[in-house]
Amino acid sequence: MRPNYFVCTLGQAATFRDQPNPCTTIPQFLSWQAKHHPYLPAVGFPIPKTQQDVWDYKVHTFADVDQGVTVFAERLLQSLGRAPEGPETVALLCHSSPEFLFTWLALMKLGYSVLLIAPQCQPAAILHLYKSCEATTFFYDTAHAERAEQTSTLARKQNETGFNSQVLPLREGEDVNQVVREAVQSNFETPLLDETAVAYLHHTSGTSSGLPKPIPQSHRAGLGVLPYLPTIPIKATFTTTPLYHGGIADLFRAWTSDALIWLFPGKDVPITARNICNSLTAAASYAATEGLPAVKYFSSVPYVLQMMDSDEKGLSMLQNMDIVGVGGAALPAEVGDRLANNGVNLISRFGSAECGFVMSSFRDFSSDSDWQYLRNYNPANLLTFEPRENNLAELVIKPGWPHMVWSVSIHINTLADM
Repeated sequence: MRPNYFVCTLGQAATFRDQPNPCTTIPQFLSWQAKHHPYLPAVGFPIPKTQQDVWDYKVHTFADVDQGVTVFAERLLQSLGRAPEGPETVALLCHSSPEFLFTWLALMKLGYSVLLIAPQCQPAAILHLYKSCEATTFFYDTAHAERAEQTSTLARKQNETGFNSQVLPLREGEDVNQVVREAVQSNFETPLLDETAVAYLHHTSGTSSGLPKPIPQSHRAGLGVLPYLPTIPIKATFTTTPLYHGGIADLFRAWTSDALIWLFPGKDVPITARNICNSLTAAASYAATEGLPAVKYFSSVPYVLQMMDSDEKGLSMLQNMDIVGVGGAALPAEVGDRLANNGVNLISRFGSAECGFVMSSFRDFSSDSDWQYLRNYNPANLLTFEPRENNLAELVIKPGWPHMVWSVSIHINTLADM
């Protein structure tokens, strides 16, 4: 089966690429999309309305995104007072939101590597990550002002003089969706970066070691290894995963195939079945205009699917998707079986921050309901199963795989059809 952008593994993507990628860094890609596809919709944000059931929405084209990134880059440059003269990391603690998106992209445009800190992190973990990455500035949104102050206090207690914190460059009451449309005179040039330079860093949860560990992602890993599989009509993705986690992977996977992605408004409302349905309804109202892309791919984690499975409207919306993808943890078998038996085209997606998207259970949905069984569509020279005891096999990612954070194979115990 020929894959689409939502299910294509990195191994498959490597076989489809027959010419060099015109863009080697994320800032280059944003400029390329703005120049070649300025009017294509890039990112959608549902806007919750407390007094009514029907939510509003805001959709930015690729030209809008590039313009907004330039606006934020100018503000950040004024706030910092300088651009980096060499490799330099800054940290970002922010809700998954338009503010996050434009700040993160703008910092990379200025030439910074961006450490993305999950809001669950406590001050000790934040300070540890900051020091581990030798970061020079800690950016935060107003919602995390108290956490930023707590971290600053901890740094002073530990005599850490290098912890510098700054709130995002937005004035009180400013609407970010209006700010990004400002006309600005750009006074800087994006530095020339190599594709191997670190673009951003995720981090582990720290549950096993006690403290989180940064996981660097290069510009090449972020988007250079992804497939270009555009479709007509365009099929949009809706992701419930925050940008500081797997949402970035969903975003670049859509963007590199010229597709629209919708982001759940986690800054404004809790993630519930009702709020997800309201978000999807907003996206559907946008797509009601002929020629605008409808959401056909739904990306989530297990607990989200469990909520949607228990909600009549939520289940109906999943049934209308071309593909519903789940990853990040194991979905209870009874939930997945029930969804598949109720006509949801469910797939499991398997990968990691260390080596990207490896396998999925993408299949012929009309004749195959085995959503749990991962299929290996990758070239044999990149991935293999090595037999072990008790009818187990070890999945080995081999040298030559398009993206690995560390120069060692990633070994994962898994059941295999021997």
